[in-house]
Amino acid sequence: MASDFPYLTRSEFGNCIEWFEQVYGAVLEVKVRTSRGSHTYLQINKPLFLARNDSDDVVDSDDAVNNGDAVNSGDAVNSGDAVNSGDAVNSDIEDLEDTDPTQLDTCPAMECGLIEYHVVYSASWRVPVLYVRVHASTGVVMDCRQVADMLVADSKVRGAMDAVEFGGALGIQDHPELNEPFMYLHPCHTATLLRAVVVPARDGRGAEIGQRNYISAWLSLTGAAVGLSLPSIPH
Repeated sequence: MASDFPYLTRSEFGNCIEWFEQVYGAVLEVKVRTSRGSHTYLQINKPLFLARNDSDDVVDSDDAVNNGDAVNSGDAVNSGDAVNSGDAVNSDIEDLEDTDPTQLDTCPAMECGLIEYHVVYSASWRVPVLYVRVHASTGVVMDCRQVADMLVADSKVRGAMDAVEFGGALGIQDHPELNEPFMYLHPCHTATLLRAVVVPARDGRGAEIGQRNYISAWLSLTGAAVGLSLPSIPH
């Protein structure tokens, strides 16, 4: 386990993302990258699939966020209050884990873009932060509302997100390693969520998380808010 769980040093974060790449490299397009500042971060790429009758929404450039646009911290989707820990949080986390957010509906789907997920270390919060950028097949980079609507269409996931305040945590800021605007999930609830899962409850149901499974455990709690679910690992 990390020396000060759920918080990480930068070195521990580097070990965590390297473990994730080793474990999931066979089932995901995942790569540990190094920035110009010599900091490592994790990149996961997934194709964007949408129902054919929704595909016109992807290429609407009127609402797009272009890489050259100024970043406005007021562009967050909604504001949220602090999450409360305890049984209610655990119940909502289970709802997130049990639902596949990529299953948008049963209509025939078409590939119409690329989703980039970047896992970056926050020196201020001492936890990972999930950055997201979605490219339509036209090259347009989509905005927060489009991403939320397309990646989290399932009402059960949306309800669980609202309950743990993730629905209001999606905003826009510069990627700290690339200096380009990305959407991101604010890390203010990360420690609370991980403690809710790991700290042993009175009935002894707490789980243990080490550097090998830290990122996968964290993504199982946060990824559904932006359409990222982890596949099963073949044994």
